[in-house]
Amino acid sequence: MKVFSILLFLGVSFAAHSKIKVITTTTNLADLVRQVGGDFVEVESLCKGSQDPHFLEAKPSYTFKLSKADLLVSIGAGLEEGWLPLVIRGSRNPDIREGQSGHLVASDVVSLLEQVKGEVSRSQGDVHPEGNPHFMLGPSKVIEVAKAITSKLTSLDEENKENYNKGFKAFEERMTLSLDRWKKKFSNSIKVISYHKTLTYFYDEFGVDNIDVLEPKPGIPPTASHIIGIISKVKSEEVKKIIVENYFDETVAKRVSKEVPRVQVEVVPVAVYGKKEVDDLFTLYEYLVNKIGE
Repeated sequence: MKVFSILLFLGVSFAAHSKIKVITTTTNLADLVRQVGGDFVEVESLCKGSQDPHFLEAKPSYTFKLSKADLLVSIGAGLEEGWLPLVIRGSRNPDIREGQSGHLVASDVVSLLEQVKGEVSRSQGDVHPEGNPHFMLGPSKVIEVAKAITSKLTSLDEENKENYNKGFKAFEERMTLSLDRWKKKFSNSIKVISYHKTLTYFYDEFGVDNIDVLEPKPGIPPTASHIIGIISKVKSEEVKKIIVENYFDETVAKRVSKEVPRVQVEVVPVAVYGKKEVDDLFTLYEYLVNKIGE
């Protein structure tokens, strides 16, 4: 009886200190959960840092991971609509369905840029009528998401509320101080061309002028006529850099650079682990600041 009581006590103790199992759709979200949750969470991202989260395949391994999850954190705004609903359905985990206690949709807690009013058709390309879903590249937006993650973790694990609040406050303070330092590198007007509208929130945060994108429409590969127009803009607007996200082909950007030699092509990661040395959100933003800023 004494042994049973000891085991029972240990069992309760282990349960009380078990980590919250969190699955995120992107590595940026995963790192943010780690920043807030620390040792009290176990986090894994479905999408790798080198992958485009628009186009993941709904793998059985994802379904299994979600079946064991206490919390799912997704981007939303249509980013994962091609694969995530299938994975959630297959997991048979009712707690992580959208609208339930175990699912946080990050786009619900931030105001989105580039919202589309009126009817949207496929002829417009891969348009997100809810707004641009790449807000995790805007440091100020990420602070808002971190606050929501703190609240969600607390609701699932009230016992560790103080630890989650400490994690958030430490993250917020570090990000705020870093932002002040990073913004000093953008004192001069900077004009760029991008491949896709992935860095819209980063540009908005630091006052970068994104003159145009290499895609004629979202998700549509560059056409010859569009490239000619881009080259003309690069010359007239005195653009110095073309920014290509790491999961896109840089061939077209190099073609433009060949026509206008003063233009520098920068291939940049847009997610944690998109490059070996980019292992958290701070090193990600630092990398982008150094490559895009002056």
